[in-house]
Amino acid sequence: MANLQHIRRRIKSVKNIQKITNAMDMIARSRFNAAREALLSNLPYVAKTKEIMRRVMTQMRGQEYEHPFVKTRAELIAEQEQGAGKFLFIVIASDKGLAGSFSSNVFKEAHDTIEYDGTGESSSLDDDDDDENFHKKNFDALKGIKPATRRTPKQQRQMSATGGMARAASHQGGGGTSSGSVEVAREYHDADYIDGIELITVGRRATTHFKQRGYNIIKSYHGISERPDYKYAKEIADLIIDRFESGEIIDVTLIYTQFKSAISCSPDNVTLLPIVTDDYAKVGANLKEEYIYEPDVVKILNDFLPRRIATRIYGAMLHSAASELSSRMNAMSNATDNAQELVGRLNLFYNKVRQAGITNEINEIVGGANALE
Repeated sequence: MANLQHIRRRIKSVKNIQKITNAMDMIARSRFNAAREALLSNLPYVAKTKEIMRRVMTQMRGQEYEHPFVKTRAELIAEQEQGAGKFLFIVIASDKGLAGSFSSNVFKEAHDTIEYDGTGESSSLDDDDDDENFHKKNFDALKGIKPATRRTPKQQRQMSATGGMARAASHQGGGGTSSGSVEVAREYHDADYIDGIELITVGRRATTHFKQRGYNIIKSYHGISERPDYKYAKEIADLIIDRFESGEIIDVTLIYTQFKSAISCSPDNVTLLPIVTDDYAKVGANLKEEYIYEPDVVKILNDFLPRRIATRIYGAMLHSAASELSSRMNAMSNATDNAQELVGRLNLFYNKVRQAGITNEINEIVGGANALE
């Protein structure tokens, strides 16, 4: 029979844990409100910069103008054939744990994007769809291996830059891998493959995760996951711009968690650089009125692009902060409820054991009295 003292200790231990999780829930709830307000305040500015970006890029079409950040599909294909430069990934995760599956979902999205196992779809800076014809005409670069799922232009260029495919698999419509799936041996721990990848991590858990797996982390930021600051986004933007202009990297991808609501958030990835001019061809048809830019559209584009990149990174940090706090709030709330339920079960078990002990004592007294007669 269970020891009553042992059960009382378990009840006390669970109640102490319940107090901790309840306190963490309230702290996360208060910080979440501030993070959500910061995100909502930043959304109009992000939306306006996105609109300006589309208008400027649309007005630039047809002009003879070269910018290191702006490229066409033809230039991207030429880069793919040359295979020069590395790929940079900015991964935003959390500094602390106890946030449910927040960090693990980001890491899964990062590995799916970096190792491009055929399931991820990378989006452009302004979330425009990729050209379908681009995917079809570049399947020849896959050395005869043709997966059923489409690959983005970024993934096509990454294959060439890193010396081949990391993984290629045939997927059925339901998302499961068919029996004839093909694995090409370039895992993420392959030294030749990792040489073509660089990472910038935000959050201690992201740094620890990728450092243990041998990735080259050129810069890491800790202690800002819950309270992002624009100066860090500007610092990251300046770093990637310098490396992109020098030709050390040919592609920059941002991986973060997009906040949707207090109970819903999902990992996402966007390509920051390069900016593909062909993506704005479809957008230009919907923009009826044209603006007059002073001093001129070229000057505005030169000054605006770095700010747009920094704004995009800062917006991703705000999304990630709100998502992290909402995930921690939900996780701690569930933990508090589970602790309450467990205390109820232990109290019921304690009463049953206590009643069984009392019954045994009564039986012993009755049995002893009968033996004396």
